[in-house]
Amino acid sequence: MVDEHSPNPGHDETIVPVKPGLKGLQPVVSKVDSEKAISTPTLVVSLGALVVLVVVVFFVLPSWVEKQEPTQPLVEIVAPQLPDQSEEPSFTPEEMETLREEAEALLAQLLTQQGQLDGQSATEWGGEDFEQYEILAREGDDAYLSNAFYDAVPAYSQALEIGDILLRRSVDLITATLSAGEEALDAGNATLALEQFELVLSIEDENLIARAGLIRAQRLPEVLSLMKTGEDLRREADYETAANHYREALTIDSLWLPARTALEAVNTIISDRRFDTLMSQGLGALMEEDYSDAYDFFDLALAIRPDSPDALNSLTQAEQGQKLDEIALTEARALAFESRELWDMAVRLYTEMLETDNTLEFAQQGLLRARDRADLNLKLVNLIENPNLLFSDLVLRDAEALLVEASTIQQPGIQLAAQISDLGRLVQIASTPIPVEIYSDEQTEVTVYRVGSLGKFLVKTLSLRPGNYTLVGSRVGYVDVRHELQVLPERAISPIRVECMESIR
Repeated sequence: MVDEHSPNPGHDETIVPVKPGLKGLQPVVSKVDSEKAISTPTLVVSLGALVVLVVVVFFVLPSWVEKQEPTQPLVEIVAPQLPDQSEEPSFTPEEMETLREEAEALLAQLLTQQGQLDGQSATEWGGEDFEQYEILAREGDDAYLSNAFYDAVPAYSQALEIGDILLRRSVDLITATLSAGEEALDAGNATLALEQFELVLSIEDENLIARAGLIRAQRLPEVLSLMKTGEDLRREADYETAANHYREALTIDSLWLPARTALEAVNTIISDRRFDTLMSQGLGALMEEDYSDAYDFFDLALAIRPDSPDALNSLTQAEQGQKLDEIALTEARALAFESRELWDMAVRLYTEMLETDNTLEFAQQGLLRARDRADLNLKLVNLIENPNLLFSDLVLRDAEALLVEASTIQQPGIQLAAQISDLGRLVQIASTPIPVEIYSDEQTEVTVYRVGSLGKFLVKTLSLRPGNYTLVGSRVGYVDVRHELQVLPERAISPIRVECMESIR
């Protein structure tokens, strides 16, 4: 849990900007300059000695001479001859030509180097070292134009050495300045960051890092303003609005780490609050046995904290309650189907429940009960819709047994009671004999299938239950006769004659 009132990261740390300058650079002294440097002290000493000599000659010497013996000879003082300062070094024509060629080569290099330094705006960061560079270059040019190649060569050489150092420094300066600019950005110092990135771009105009840093520095005040508003809202516990401000800051500068950190912090707070709310709602639904809503609340809570043991356990309780609800609902629906004598649908529901959990005892018993009733219903419907089946003695006996079975069922329901009544009436009709008169000639043996042989007679009356019968007459020497008789319930049967009249030839 992130502290809701954590302070905004400060931006007041001191950033030391890069100040270009050439450190430790020692001036290079040419041979000619060295000779001039040595001749000047010598001249001073010589002049000093001369002055002392003059004082001695004009003030000390006369007094001293007066005290000496007249026979002592006078010493003549001769002033030393001073070197001619206007005398130039002596070079042969060949040496001068060599110096000229060397000066020209150095000048070409210097011009190229000057172009590089100008392109990198060395005047802005080179400091005193660049000034010395320009002085030496001018001195070399003056000497070159005066054909003093012996002075131009060392001046150009020393300028090139300083220029090389400045060029190497520009690479280090870019690296250091970029680093200082990034540090200024991190510290929230837009002004200093702008200075540093602009300095880099003055050296290397196409530096992509500096260009990106410059854009960030230009937008930094707006980012800082959004951050401040976000922090104020955060302290007021308006986390959603604070998060919007942090997101807007990141839209302006996606690399602004404080905004990303602050957004993660408030998002954590928002998630924690959302999680707590969902858990509270889920537990409330559990208390009210509203397992479906409870499951949804806990499922959303787990989306926020997938490893939360509280949410996992609560979700399991909701699942179990939901399952019990589903079982209870399915059982109620199955019983409703039973009460409406929709046995096939009851069988389907009980089967589905047992496929989910085969240990459900009520479903096991309900399935057996529903299947028996569905089978009974099917048989009853078949007999009622096809009453001619009862004309068979076997079927009639089964129908009578089926009626006994159906009559033993308690609370049979409207449909079954009607079926029992209908089938009972049909069985009664199928069991009621119909009188049938049969005539013969007392010469023909008469047999009635399903009844038996009747022998020879003139007239006989039979009581036949409804159904189909076959009557066959046979006599020696005569062709057998056959008659099909259909006995229908509650219908009178016309007399039938059975006699063999056609002789066999």
